[in-house]
Amino acid sequence: MDPQDFLKRMLEIYSPSGQEAELAKFLQTQMNNMGFDAEIDEVGNIIGRIGEGEPTLLLCGHMDTVTGELPVQVINGELTGRGAVDAKSSLAALILAASNFVNKKIRGSILVVGTVQEEGTSIGIKNIVDKGLKADYSIFGEPCNTNFIVIGYKGSLDIELGVRTKPGHPANPMVRNASEELISIWLKIKDMLGKYQSKSNYDSVNVSLGQLNGSDTQSSAEIRVRIPIKMSCNDIYEIINYVVQEYCGTTTDIACATRLIDTTEPYESEKKSPLIEALSNSIKQITGKEARLIKKTGTGDMNIYGNSIKTSAVTYGPGDPRLDHTEHEKISVKQFLDNIKILTMTIEKLVL
Repeated sequence: MDPQDFLKRMLEIYSPSGQEAELAKFLQTQMNNMGFDAEIDEVGNIIGRIGEGEPTLLLCGHMDTVTGELPVQVINGELTGRGAVDAKSSLAALILAASNFVNKKIRGSILVVGTVQEEGTSIGIKNIVDKGLKADYSIFGEPCNTNFIVIGYKGSLDIELGVRTKPGHPANPMVRNASEELISIWLKIKDMLGKYQSKSNYDSVNVSLGQLNGSDTQSSAEIRVRIPIKMSCNDIYEIINYVVQEYCGTTTDIACATRLIDTTEPYESEKKSPLIEALSNSIKQITGKEARLIKKTGTGDMNIYGNSIKTSAVTYGPGDPRLDHTEHEKISVKQFLDNIKILTMTIEKLVL
């Protein structure tokens, strides 16, 4: 299938998190036709294999998108549609680049994975880790504008903060309002974590408050924290619990509790590795420009896999990340095709 048609068909299959099954079946059929040994695993990931043994190169993108369908069409050399940027073009490029090695004698093996729910629970990549699929080198597909290689992502911590107060008449000035108390605790948490700032946003702690729910006597909210590489989820959780206990521990009029919702540790790859060298050289050969190593403030599947498998991992793919999750997702067809060439050249350097 022509590369542009392949990506266009992927975009036409609407696949928000939790609804990736149709896309997975399409990819399984196409990848098997290309010569992969492709299967869908127990959580819905598509896994395609070429070769066997070591070294193993993992090429991993995600099939899911955020919600909201967009028209799929080609306008002035750009392909629009939900997932055009985040991140079906990256997954398509990984698949098509790997397919060039189906009939070649390679050293080791290539593993191409399309995960489910990267935008949600990350159950897809977690299952890949649980299955013990280890790789020596890993490339994760996300938009990087061709000349940028992402070597680091911040971590994330989501917790629920709950507050209960004793009931009483709202006209009584001595009665404590649970929602007001929660906001007071939140401001103290925000102030405490605000001390962990740096000139670089990547090296700073960022914290935000989710939706506040509750009543006069019982209230809860989600607290979301982005964590720099020099700290861990446990470090941040201990700081938050310290603030909560200091606020609530000296009175019987208010009860507070925290509950972990999700944790993802920060990840940063070594700046010098055969993987980064191969990818950087390939970018220079195709674009004529030097590759740039960057770190991003988001969190991705690379965090989970890189920290668990201890592999050399980077994130790379076509598209402008500023268009992620917007109503204006579009990908330059030329950039998409150049990305396939760059990835093909990179794979060649690693497994031939």
